[in-house]
Amino acid sequence: MAEKYYSEIKDVHLSSNNYILVVPGWYPTWQDVFTGDFNQRHVKAAGQYMPQVVLYIVKDQSQTLTGIETRYKQLTENIVEITVMYPAKRNKWIDTIYSNLSYLKLLYAYAEIIKSRWGIPRLIHSYIVIRGGVGGFLLSKKWKIPFILSENWTIYYPEDPAYLGNRNVIFRWLVKLVFKNVKRFLPVTDNLKKQVYSLVKPIPSTVIPNAVDTDVFYYDKELVQENTFRFVHVSTMVYQKNPLALLRAFKKFTELFSGGCLYMVGPYPQDVLTYARSIGLDENAVRFTGAVSYPEVAEMLTLSQVLVLFSRYENLPCVILEALCCGLPVISTNVGGISEVIDTNNGILVNNEDEQQLTDAFTSIFTTYKNYDREKIALTAASLFAYKTVGNSINTVYQAVKLQG
Repeated sequence: MAEKYYSEIKDVHLSSNNYILVVPGWYPTWQDVFTGDFNQRHVKAAGQYMPQVVLYIVKDQSQTLTGIETRYKQLTENIVEITVMYPAKRNKWIDTIYSNLSYLKLLYAYAEIIKSRWGIPRLIHSYIVIRGGVGGFLLSKKWKIPFILSENWTIYYPEDPAYLGNRNVIFRWLVKLVFKNVKRFLPVTDNLKKQVYSLVKPIPSTVIPNAVDTDVFYYDKELVQENTFRFVHVSTMVYQKNPLALLRAFKKFTELFSGGCLYMVGPYPQDVLTYARSIGLDENAVRFTGAVSYPEVAEMLTLSQVLVLFSRYENLPCVILEALCCGLPVISTNVGGISEVIDTNNGILVNNEDEQQLTDAFTSIFTTYKNYDREKIALTAASLFAYKTVGNSINTVYQAVKLQG
């Protein structure tokens, strides 16, 4: 059956057949390089210790494909990425059925291709409960090997409009089925672990944070500019990130102090830019960059003084960890597991939706900025979130789960 889709894996190799099969629910593709990039960074981190084969099966969101497209990529000698994209149907109800059946069919077909090339994996590492967790569960049953689950989704928080408690019965049943069978749960924060435990039965868990590429995000004293004061916000500026409230709070700050500029980095809805200008925040006060590359984000952070987020809900945003590795103090709402990495030594936490607190935080950090030790912030963060550290933590779980059988 597998030959129908692809007869063999060409021009990709692993350093060893003793490998982990990664089944992510989100992962970067040639259509979208950002979605699930934090999962890819985990793979890069873990790949330093154990070979990884990534099997990512995803629907074509552009609705341009007429057939299945498969791309194989040799990321490193220890990491092979296999991305399988299938076409979408225009009718919503037909597409839902077709999409689920296509996913299952392709999952088993490409699993056989992988097995024929490298043998059965030592274990399966799923990322995101749907569809990664479901795919990992099905293959673990097929091959009678354990699977583990890393989770970064916010659906376990009531503030998320997609909250698990409000989903349909089939969706909730699938989530519980995955957690019932997973060998080890790897939430990115302790707070997320507790949220999951409140909805499903507690299971063996190890908290492993998101990883940072410290070859890209690091403190460089020579690049720090002291003649300007930049606040920087990095996101897609959607509802979760609460950008309009952030702009209102910053507007109040500009009425009290001059000399500060807020850089809004990332793809932005037009109404966010329009709103900023409508309340009197011109380009000298707030600058929108649009989407930028990963290295460009690092450069923006390095050239800034403070990262600011005002999210309604989160788990552990990668940009916070990246900013810390660049030595930036952080202003953020106290949501999700953010308080596990931000304290008075490296930033300020404010209450969700409290715009006055955010304005006060702008003022406080602007007037006391020299009290923060950027080099120390960066060194501490790198010791916790670098690929080497996070990869070693993941590998420790791999070894423990394999030994348990």
